[in-house]
Amino acid sequence: MGKILLVTPPFLQPNSPYPATAYLKSYLARHGHRAEQYDLSVELLGDIFSKTFLERVFTAYAEHKSARGEEALGDAADANLERIYALRSQYTATIEGVMAFLRGEEPTLATAVCRGDFLPQAGRFETMSPPEEEFGWMGIQDCAKYICTLYLQDISDFIRATVTPAFEIVRYAEHLSLSLAEFSTLEAELLRPMNIIEERMTELLFAAIAEHRPDFVAFTVPFPGNLLAALRCGQQIKLRYPDIRVIMGGGYPTTELRLMSDRSVFAYVDYIVLDDGETTLARILEEKEPTGAITAEGYHTGAERISHRERGCPDFSGLPLSKYFSLCEVTNPMHRLWSDGRWNKMMLAHGCYWAKCAFCDTSLDYIGRYDAVTAAELADWMDTVAAQTGSRGFHFVDEAAPPRLLRDLSLELLRRGRRYTWWTNIRFERAFTGDLCRLMAAAGCIAVSGGLEVASDRLLEMIGKGITIEQATIAMRNFYEAGIMVHAYLMYGLPTQTLQETVDALEVVRQLFRAELVGSAFWHRYAMTVHSPSGQNPERFGVRRKGSVPNPFANNEVFFSDNRGYDIGMVGDALRLSLANYMAGNGLDRPVHKWFAAKVPHTTVEESLIAGHLIKPDASRIFDEQARLVWIGGSMERIEEGIRVRSNSEEKTLRFSSTEADFLLHVAGICGTAEPPVLLGRIKGLYAEYSPEPFAILYHSKKWDILRSYGLLQV
Repeated sequence: MGKILLVTPPFLQPNSPYPATAYLKSYLARHGHRAEQYDLSVELLGDIFSKTFLERVFTAYAEHKSARGEEALGDAADANLERIYALRSQYTATIEGVMAFLRGEEPTLATAVCRGDFLPQAGRFETMSPPEEEFGWMGIQDCAKYICTLYLQDISDFIRATVTPAFEIVRYAEHLSLSLAEFSTLEAELLRPMNIIEERMTELLFAAIAEHRPDFVAFTVPFPGNLLAALRCGQQIKLRYPDIRVIMGGGYPTTELRLMSDRSVFAYVDYIVLDDGETTLARILEEKEPTGAITAEGYHTGAERISHRERGCPDFSGLPLSKYFSLCEVTNPMHRLWSDGRWNKMMLAHGCYWAKCAFCDTSLDYIGRYDAVTAAELADWMDTVAAQTGSRGFHFVDEAAPPRLLRDLSLELLRRGRRYTWWTNIRFERAFTGDLCRLMAAAGCIAVSGGLEVASDRLLEMIGKGITIEQATIAMRNFYEAGIMVHAYLMYGLPTQTLQETVDALEVVRQLFRAELVGSAFWHRYAMTVHSPSGQNPERFGVRRKGSVPNPFANNEVFFSDNRGYDIGMVGDALRLSLANYMAGNGLDRPVHKWFAAKVPHTTVEESLIAGHLIKPDASRIFDEQARLVWIGGSMERIEEGIRVRSNSEEKTLRFSSTEADFLLHVAGICGTAEPPVLLGRIKGLYAEYSPEPFAILYHSKKWDILRSYGLLQV
């Protein structure tokens, strides 16, 4: 039985381990296989941003400059490179300290960094606002992280100009792998001599191979920006270790390579694994037919699907947790969650519980097959991972976290007394009542991201999103009032979407920002994919597909004919410009048609649309006998006037009759987070034992609302 080394190739987010190898290692080890994992991405970034490597880069620049002679500087970009090169001694003197700070090892460096002249500054600093305007005088750590990120981006610009234009901190040669119809385009790059980044990448990989001595090396390729690096590694393994077999899997091959007919890629890898991969890897290690994988001989059918419970808890052991570092690319607090802080990335459930959106890859297993475990099992896994990593922050990477599971997990975490911090993706649906959002916040939820998409009720219905603008607004209100940040994904260019509907969608977004319901958002242009309902039946959505023959290599985006009648590029520019201003708190009273460079119609959306939705009642204030009542507040004690309730920050005395006070103390005692649940219908019956008055009088009173604010929740 063979041994496998699971590798994360360059470049993924440097602040947290990508979870694919952790899940695979856990499953394989529990089934008796020898598996190790290696994060080549963060290891290589750590080497690139080091004094030794920067000295090599500056030497390469000097040699290139010498070879071309004493030419005059051609443009501002050359002048920027010259500035960086002239400050090379300052860069090499400060890079180690900056990386230690971003890894959390040298927090005291923040004061010096914020001084202004401690770090060398080039082109990225030209548009930076005065730090005190962005961070005030109290956010010194955040300010320093932001300055250090600009510093690394300046270095990255220099590396792109000197070593390879393919370099990015969070991706590598992504432009070469986007919509890659033919493999020859990428192979041309693979046949070039390696640059110094690829040379160092290979050295690190070979060191890991020498340490672990695997029979198989498997690369997870979640995004196009990981493909070239993974194939370059496969190429070098085959040259140096011809007996090692190379495997590639992950999100990119699963979505892009299912219809591949060109077999040229198998000069660099031996297996391409589709979908989850656990059982396929196990079969490969056992020398059985690799069902669920593509080889040079073709696709091997018959892949076995495992449950989420069988997949189990991820195992992050063996990863260099001290080497991950945070960035602060923007000052918006929601955007920063992706790149700042070390988050334990986990899945609450497999697949999407909704799986009906027309633009989503619902025909693929990773979305179309929903499977969950109990809240108690999830809490056990969180405890295990927190012990492994020493980090108490979690990012649940589900397509959409189910509201009921979030409720149960929140109750379980509170029952155990855990103090974890977490965030996740959700759908803006009616299940997210005010009390559920309060419960999630009490259990550690700090942010959610969800798709408002086209912000048009007609189009939301057409794509099967299952929400309305009204529902989304109320859900956002409930999250906001619970202190949970909201990020909205937005979409434009949908089939049949008119220019009027686009302008109206921007007006909806403007009103949401003006009401402070969303902390950040992002517009992306709609892309029809081959695995989505819209890509499989484009005529149903009012468009015709261009071409019907699959590409020989990658197949994902479906190109279509749409009689749009307006400049989609101009529209995208306007949406991005307006959003950048909204996130900075600017232009919120500006008429939306003025953001567009061309003449567009005025909005038809009522000025009071969002405000009107905000005054609608919260579902958790509607009596439901089947709803669960929980008390998650602090102490509740009997006093002469009635009861006194306390939270962490305040306390309040509420006047109740003697019998009402006794009833509420009884309720607080039985309505905890433990099972079995206490339903509101039982509480109504219990009240009859204490008072002859109808329970509705107490339930609809202001005092009951005050108790809700202190933790008496209907979920």
